[in-house]
Amino acid sequence: MLLSKNKTDYVFGHLQQHWVPDERVTDAFVIIEPGRPVPEDLQGKIVFQLSGQNQPVPVNVSFEEDDIPVLFPLSADASLYRLDEAGNLWFSHDYLSSAFYLLSGIQELTKENRDEYGRYCYAGSIQDVYKFVSKPVVNYYFEFLLRGFECFARFHHIEIKRRRLFANFGFLLSHDVDRVAFHHPRLMAYKMLQVLGLKSSTDSKSKIINQILLGLRHHLNPWSGNDPWWNFRWMMDLEKRLGIRSAFFFLHREQRYKNAWFRFSSPKIKGLISAMKKEEFEVGVHGTFKSATNGPSLQQQKAALGKVYGEEPLGIRQHYLLFSHPATFQVQEAAGLIYDSTLSFHDHDGYRNGYCYPFHPYDFEKDVPMRIWEIPLVMMEVSALQYRQLTYSEMRHNVTSYIQEAQKFGGLFSLLWHNCRLNDDEYAGISKFYEDLLKYIVEQDPMALTGISCINRAQKAIGRSVFSRF
Repeated sequence: MLLSKNKTDYVFGHLQQHWVPDERVTDAFVIIEPGRPVPEDLQGKIVFQLSGQNQPVPVNVSFEEDDIPVLFPLSADASLYRLDEAGNLWFSHDYLSSAFYLLSGIQELTKENRDEYGRYCYAGSIQDVYKFVSKPVVNYYFEFLLRGFECFARFHHIEIKRRRLFANFGFLLSHDVDRVAFHHPRLMAYKMLQVLGLKSSTDSKSKIINQILLGLRHHLNPWSGNDPWWNFRWMMDLEKRLGIRSAFFFLHREQRYKNAWFRFSSPKIKGLISAMKKEEFEVGVHGTFKSATNGPSLQQQKAALGKVYGEEPLGIRQHYLLFSHPATFQVQEAAGLIYDSTLSFHDHDGYRNGYCYPFHPYDFEKDVPMRIWEIPLVMMEVSALQYRQLTYSEMRHNVTSYIQEAQKFGGLFSLLWHNCRLNDDEYAGISKFYEDLLKYIVEQDPMALTGISCINRAQKAIGRSVFSRF
């Protein structure tokens, strides 16, 4: 994989989130393409050799008792870099290509490794094959580069200034509002089919029958209690007690019942969105199936939500984490959205792009970075509890691990939890687990923020776009 100048600039641009570039360092950069001879008589240079490999062939390097896979190695050398007598810094492996491969999502350009919805799967990805989805390896690559720069700087009496996005780590909690009525007639009809054996279910028939009876009682007597999926006041009050303000992404009704079963304009939804805005929660677009590749569809959804919200929504997450790279980013950017937060594997928690910072996607058609930001989604409760079948204890252990990774780099841990997966009648003990999990995260002293405040912080930290030229 030969990197163009735009691609190497893309990697160096994101590196600016971690250090303040110094011309005495950047002017020393020398990039050697594969097959090109190494210049003679190098003096005081920082040498990046590109591997030219078409596909990753990872080797592990040891770093602070961790094994970190480098996707494009230059040799079997286990060292990170070396400094020669002439003051030249030589990186032992091609960290630039390794970072670009993951950050840009280039592996997802293939039509292979897709599920029935066309989603790119964890199973079969490079993260799966080499088992590193739990590590933000791009952050490690940047750390290797910066330690090399610091070694070079000490030799040449230059000061290196580092950056961290967060003093400890950032925490972004979000919710996708797909369904708001557990006792919806369509769901009740579906449960009847499950009882009759015409639809599959993992629940017992007695449990399903009990849910149907609760639904009938709810419809016969609307004053019997709230629908367990209309739990937004409980969610918001919990977050306010903990000092959190989350982002809620609302799904539009489109293509019959494939997406939302409610309308933004309904009095109940309008009242909810108004309360969220008043109490400083963020409201964003939860893009429908169609909107993942259809610009007019997404623009109509954004306008419809903005009309109810009273201002233009700036963030989006695609329904079902359905994404086509780079087409979906192009559609979102054209709609005027500032950030997306879709990129996590639907079937596994972890780092889909190997990075725990916000980043700009790459437009392969134009060979340039895009303006829209991506806030990586690290964990969705559906991935952990449904796809992976983790226990509550295992899920909390994983959250702890992701927080520890974010703390190493002053990065971000982001968690998605659906309002329709907080019903104890469906998932025993889940509301208590969720509440305890949020309390635990807050106890780790993060900076809690919404999606747009995260992007504002990232932009303010560097004072410009991360892909500005050196």
